[in-house]
Amino acid sequence: MARSSSYSWSIVVHLVAVAALTAFTTGCPSSSEETDVSETPATKITGPPVERSADPQTPAPETSDDQQSLQPIQPPEVPTDSVAAAANLPAEPADPFVLPPSDFPTEPAMPTAAEPSVTPVPVTTVPVTEVPMTEVPEDNPLREPGLPLEPSQSPSDLQEPPVEQPPAEDLPVVHSVAEPEEPEEEPFDPIKENGPIFVDWPKPSMALIITGRQEGYIEPCGCAGLDRMKGGMSRRHTMFEELRAKGWPVLGIDLGGQAKGYGRQAEMKFHIMVEGMRQMDYAAIGLGETDLRLPAGELLSDVANADIVQSPFLSANVALFGFDAQLTTRARVITAEGKRFGITSVLGEKARQEIRNDEIETIDPVTALTTVVPDLKSRSDYLILLAHSSRDEAIELAKKFPDFHLIVTSALGAEPPATYSTLNGGKTVLVEVGTKGMDAIVLGLYADPQNPIRYQRVPLDSRFAASREMKMLMEAYQEQLKAAGFVESEIRAVPHPLSELGGKFVGSRACESCHEASNDVWKRSGHAKAYDTLANLDEPRQFDPECISCHVIGWNPQKYFPYESGYRSIEKTPHLIDVGCESCHGPGGAHCKAEEGSDLALQKRLQEALVVTKEDAKPLCLTCHDLDNSPDFDFDTYWPKVEHYEDDE
Repeated sequence: MARSSSYSWSIVVHLVAVAALTAFTTGCPSSSEETDVSETPATKITGPPVERSADPQTPAPETSDDQQSLQPIQPPEVPTDSVAAAANLPAEPADPFVLPPSDFPTEPAMPTAAEPSVTPVPVTTVPVTEVPMTEVPEDNPLREPGLPLEPSQSPSDLQEPPVEQPPAEDLPVVHSVAEPEEPEEEPFDPIKENGPIFVDWPKPSMALIITGRQEGYIEPCGCAGLDRMKGGMSRRHTMFEELRAKGWPVLGIDLGGQAKGYGRQAEMKFHIMVEGMRQMDYAAIGLGETDLRLPAGELLSDVANADIVQSPFLSANVALFGFDAQLTTRARVITAEGKRFGITSVLGEKARQEIRNDEIETIDPVTALTTVVPDLKSRSDYLILLAHSSRDEAIELAKKFPDFHLIVTSALGAEPPATYSTLNGGKTVLVEVGTKGMDAIVLGLYADPQNPIRYQRVPLDSRFAASREMKMLMEAYQEQLKAAGFVESEIRAVPHPLSELGGKFVGSRACESCHEASNDVWKRSGHAKAYDTLANLDEPRQFDPECISCHVIGWNPQKYFPYESGYRSIEKTPHLIDVGCESCHGPGGAHCKAEEGSDLALQKRLQEALVVTKEDAKPLCLTCHDLDNSPDFDFDTYWPKVEHYEDDE
């Protein structure tokens, strides 16, 4: 019964529909204007909507049989008011919040991604049509782009009422200097800047690569102007490999002085640098005074000879755990390209007197050389002395021991001289190395008696590509620092000089609500993304105290230690990342707390304590933007980018 009843109802519904269709046809236009449904062109449902011409003579776009087979037949379009008239109903206005099909934008298809040791001595050497959206005034926040207005509306009807502003005199006046437009700079050309190298050099019989006084600068700072910086183990390694690829025989010798400072990080860095020099196959490395500040036990693994691996370190007048232990090589003869090179090293007398380590024995350099030179001379064709001393001391040693063909010592300045000097009537060549490993010296030896020596100061700049081997070492070093937790917990924090008055560090967000305009200046500056600069490097360095100190709040930028309540980690102190307000103004905890109270005198005193004038700012800027980290920094150029001050301060 239920099934029969349902069937009867369907007949009734069908008859009603027929009656309605008859009424609809009666109210339609005359038969001459009727549209034959069977001949209506189909409308595509795929691809971008087709723009229809206003000209009735314009033919519709042709479609293939395959496309037409996918196109559903649509009923003829009938004016809305005709339907209303047929049904005896008033016409409804169009819904302003419904887009006609032609107004829907078509998203372009996403493109498919493209498949994407130590060598023993001797040395041996698709197009998509875009559908424009209806433009809406930018000051109309109540409607989404592309939505048509109501027929009775104008754009101004939808604007929000203006917000009532307080009188201008009640607002703090914040001054900032507009940033100057920076002209597009030409790409840095290291050869144009620092000059070409090895011009007209024939292949030498031996190329002595001379370095020294690295002083902890394992690689240049990568956060600002890396292409303009010089130095680093990576570029040095590339230089070695390029000369070897040219077929030049090379012999690497280093004056010493790899280390800088004290503590576990200095020790870790020393080991990494020595390993890098082993991979470059250095023949001889001297011991400098900065190296000898490290514990003898830390030095031993690198300095002492092993059963299989011979250490490149040597010194005639320095011995780990005493000369009797015979753990330190005093001299060495290297045979290369048929020539015997006798090499030794001494620590200058002045530097020797500064060594305070009972586990390291030293003797006077003259006494040491008196013992070593005769034997070395008898077994060598070319004598080399690495004198880690002042230039004057090295000259005196040259006079006392004129058999040396080459003496390497410390330059008076940071950069090596443009050429070498000669002593002892031209028999002894004096080569001076600069600081921080920014340059290397290549001394070419030739069999030509008329021109036996060529000298080239080699700037280790961006002409030398990064070395994959050294990159792996740097990554290992950063992983060691991360594992050791130096930034987070290993280094003891000390009170900030202004903490007694200023209180604790609170972070830049605590300043935003009261100093909104100044905060806007800061947000536009590079200081607001200083932390990401480190974290996003190819070798991330946010766990390196020597780097993080200039990229967060609450660290000493020159001595690489944290202040109490300063940054410790992105997990523990995320509010203290970047170079923020307190990096220059000092801790602001007391100031923030005072502003919540009613002690006007205290408020004024703390406000005044946080003021930094332009004159105060310059030395503060230079604690981070120094020659090592920002070689192109010019205070007068960069100050307008961060300058801000408030009249009520």
